[in-house]
Amino acid sequence: MITPSQFHEHGAYDLLQEAAQGRIGFDHRLLHALIDDPSKTVPDLVRFGIEDHEANPIHLDEELLDIFRYLRTPEAIPFFIEYIRRDPETLPDSLVEALYPIREQALEPLIQLFNSLEEDQAGEVAFLLASFRIHDPRVLELLLDRLEYDAGDGALCLGLYGDPAGKPALENLLSTLTGEETHLRQDILDAIQQIGRPVDEDVIAAYDIWADYPEKSGPAIEALTDEERVSLLESVDAEYRASAVGSWVNRDFDEEIRKKLLEHARTDEDVVVRAKAWQALGSGIESEDQEADNDGELRQELIAKLKDANAPMEERAGALLGLARDAGKDPVRRYAVEFYDNPKTRIQAMEAMRNSFDRTFGSYFPKHLNDQDPEIKREAIYGIGYLGITEHADDLKRFFDDDEYRSDALFAFALSARADISRGRIRALFRRIEDMAGGFAEEEVEIVQLALDERLLLHGHKPVFFGETEDEPAPAPTGKIGRNDPCPCGSGKKYKKCCGA
Repeated sequence: MITPSQFHEHGAYDLLQEAAQGRIGFDHRLLHALIDDPSKTVPDLVRFGIEDHEANPIHLDEELLDIFRYLRTPEAIPFFIEYIRRDPETLPDSLVEALYPIREQALEPLIQLFNSLEEDQAGEVAFLLASFRIHDPRVLELLLDRLEYDAGDGALCLGLYGDPAGKPALENLLSTLTGEETHLRQDILDAIQQIGRPVDEDVIAAYDIWADYPEKSGPAIEALTDEERVSLLESVDAEYRASAVGSWVNRDFDEEIRKKLLEHARTDEDVVVRAKAWQALGSGIESEDQEADNDGELRQELIAKLKDANAPMEERAGALLGLARDAGKDPVRRYAVEFYDNPKTRIQAMEAMRNSFDRTFGSYFPKHLNDQDPEIKREAIYGIGYLGITEHADDLKRFFDDDEYRSDALFAFALSARADISRGRIRALFRRIEDMAGGFAEEEVEIVQLALDERLLLHGHKPVFFGETEDEPAPAPTGKIGRNDPCPCGSGKKYKKCCGA
């Protein structure tokens, strides 16, 4: 696989192919390789952008849009036309901003595109052409046609376009309206008022693409095959090795992978990789009460690393996370508290505490709901949910109006809200949370349902929202679910690697 140190050895098209497969992250390093020398890279960027890559696991249309918005080059017009053609009824503001500086050159291709679309698809393209305010008889004609097809939309476009030649058509339409068509009448009057007004040319500020992408980003691990993840373990790039190692946290792995992880934990030159390796190794063993025969030696090595005062704190914190299931018992508990008291390892300590599901850690979380560190605050939210701290569940509701924390708070609130948990009443709780949150976006529905199913599992009930179909009902839990039992959610994974993780 290509790593960041090798970007300069490859062309833009090959780099985009790798990014579309998830093998390299879209970060500043990749952006520099794609845009620092536009004379060399733009043809490849356009070529990739107009091809059909629907089968790729990662779609890069938005990233290419950002790149061309930054470059402001007319050479990108074929990409913009193809971008619009794929979904002409949904044009983001960023597309308008990208096209405006090169609008003169884009006019002809956009008119041709408009003429190729069905009327019910062409409204956004008409609006785009109107926003350019380039007075051209072809644009005026298509806007007048738009007025006949959709009076309200056409009036809006003609008003924005501002050409006095469109005024008679608006006045004629106004004269035909009945007294009941008040909204349309107002739309037309507004459009007539706009026509002929002097309009200052819009100045589109230069787009800061660097602010929208991370300096460093690893590959999209979820898109990679097992073989690709294994190969990343030997990458020369430490960040890529860390991503690969971290992909086995709470995942099943065989003895071969276990050996590779242990080698990286013991000998990798990068402390982040070592820390992630210890965490992954620990997540693969059972709790102390249930460990298999071959887990005992590894557990003792993890504990030894945790206790090693000469080891880097980040590496010791990785060992703590690997031992999180036993964080409620000594000796692990003592280090969880010690690491919590150290601001440099507080986040890892809080994560270990909540992953222990030990409610005796409950007092550590509510006081951080107002923490200045956003990640500490996020851990506080999750801790209230994971540990079921019902007396502080209502404190999470204020985050429902905070876009940064809303999804985290919804998940945690669903786990901790005071309620009678039974299969018969869980849907009522779902509706209550939905009302409190002012409704759910599509992805939020799944977040809350997953949390409520988890609560049902923890109370010994079958899930309601996931894991059951007419042909394949979820297995009914009998008492406490074994960590090696199939997960009742129906995922096919072991409980310890799924809802029990």
